[in-house]
Amino acid sequence: MERTPWSWWRVAAVVVAPVFGVTATAVVIFLLTGSPSLDSVRTAVYLGLLAGLAVALMIAAWHVWRLARSAAAHESDVTERRGSDAYARAADQLGSDKAPVRLAGLYALERLAQVDPAYRQTVVNVICSYLRMPYAPPEQAGDTIGDVAERGVRVAAQRILAAHLRPSEPNLFWPDVDIDLSGATLIDFVLANCRLRLATFDRAHFAGEISFAGTQVAGDARFGNARFVSRRAEFRNAWFAGRADFSGAGFAGDTDFGGMKVNGEALFAKAVFAGMADFSQAAFSAPAGFRTVMFVGRCEFAGAWFAAEADFSGSTFSKDATFNGVRFSAHVEALGAYFAAHCSFRGAYFTRNADLRAARFGGNVDFTESWFATTAMLDGGRVRVDVDRSLSIWPRGWAIREPRDDAEARLADRDGAWGYLVRVTSPEKPPVPAERGAPPNAP
Repeated sequence: MERTPWSWWRVAAVVVAPVFGVTATAVVIFLLTGSPSLDSVRTAVYLGLLAGLAVALMIAAWHVWRLARSAAAHESDVTERRGSDAYARAADQLGSDKAPVRLAGLYALERLAQVDPAYRQTVVNVICSYLRMPYAPPEQAGDTIGDVAERGVRVAAQRILAAHLRPSEPNLFWPDVDIDLSGATLIDFVLANCRLRLATFDRAHFAGEISFAGTQVAGDARFGNARFVSRRAEFRNAWFAGRADFSGAGFAGDTDFGGMKVNGEALFAKAVFAGMADFSQAAFSAPAGFRTVMFVGRCEFAGAWFAAEADFSGSTFSKDATFNGVRFSAHVEALGAYFAAHCSFRGAYFTRNADLRAARFGGNVDFTESWFATTAMLDGGRVRVDVDRSLSIWPRGWAIREPRDDAEARLADRDGAWGYLVRVTSPEKPPVPAERGAPPNAP
C-alpha cells in the first residue's frame, strides 16, 4: 500500500520522539550534574519512552477521530443521496397517469418525511402543489373511472396532511409546517384540531365535509375569495394568532365560528353567508372588519367580544341578527347597515362610540338593558313603519318620526314605507354597571 506524506510523518514521529526525549533528558542531566550517572541515563530512557508513547497515543487518537469523521461524512452523503433518490422516484410517481402509481408516490413521500425531518416541509409543498393542480369540483366532474380514482388520490393526500398536523399524535406530528392550498379543490377536507405555522387557502374550493374546528394557526390564515359549497363549514374554537382573512369568501351553507379566537386582524369584508352564520362567543383582539358583508341567513354574535374596532358598515342582515350580550370594548361602526328582520342588542355593552348612522331597520329592534358609554348615534336612521313595531325597544333618547308623505316614505332600493329615527331628548347618562371583565374565551 502506498504511504501518503501524512503516514510517513506519523511513523517518523513515533520513532523519533523517544530518541529525542532520551537525548534531551540526558543533556539536561549533564548540564545540571556535570556527568551523567547510570540512574540518570535510565531515568532519561524511561522519560523518553513515556514522551514517545504520549505522542503516539495523541497521533492514534487524532487518526481515529479523523477516520470517524470521514465515516460519518460518508454515511451522511449516502443517507442524503438515498433520500434524494427516494424523493425523485416518489415525485416521478406523482406524475404518472395511473392513480395507483400516484397514490404509491404519495405514501412514499410520507415515509420519507416521517423518517427525515429535513424533507417534511418539502414533502408538504409537493403534496400541496399536487392538490393545486386543476381538477373539476365534485358537482362538475363526471362519473368516469378516472374521475373517481383521482378523487380518491386527492382525498388520500388531504388525509396525509391532516394526520401529520395534529399535535395530539406526537409520533406523527410535524411541527412548524406551512401549507399553501390557494386555488385548490378540496373534498371532505377535515383539518380539525391541527396546528400550523401559516395557512393559505385563497380562492380554494371546498366541497363536502369541511372542518377546521379547534385548529391553531401561529401566523396568518388566508381564505380570501374561497368558496365553501358544503352544507356546513366548521371553525368552532379555531385559534388564529395572526391575521384571519376571509375577505370575499362565499359560504353556501351554515358556518360555525363559535368560540373562535383571532389575535390579529379579522377580515370578512364582502363575504357572503347564505346559511346561518354563528359567531357566538367569538373573541377578536384586533380590529374586526365586516364591512359590506351579506348575511343572507340568520346570524348570531351572542356573547362575542370585540377588544378593538368593529366595522359592520354597509352590511346586510336579511334575517334575524342577534348581538345579545356582545361586549364592544372600542368603537363600533355600522354606517348604512341594513337589518331586514329582527335585530337584537339585548344586554350589549358599548364602551366607546356606537355609530349606527344611516342604518335601516326593517323589523323589530331590541336594545333592552344595553349600555352606552356615550349616546348612541342613530342619526339618519330609517325604520320601516308599515310593519308591526310593537316589540321594538330603542336606545334612550331616540324615537320614530312618521313620514310626512308617500314620497318621503319611499326608499330607492327597498320596498315598504320608511320613517326616520330622531332624537327626542338629551338623556342623562345611565349609571355604569358592574365591571364585567373580559369574557372567558378571550385570547
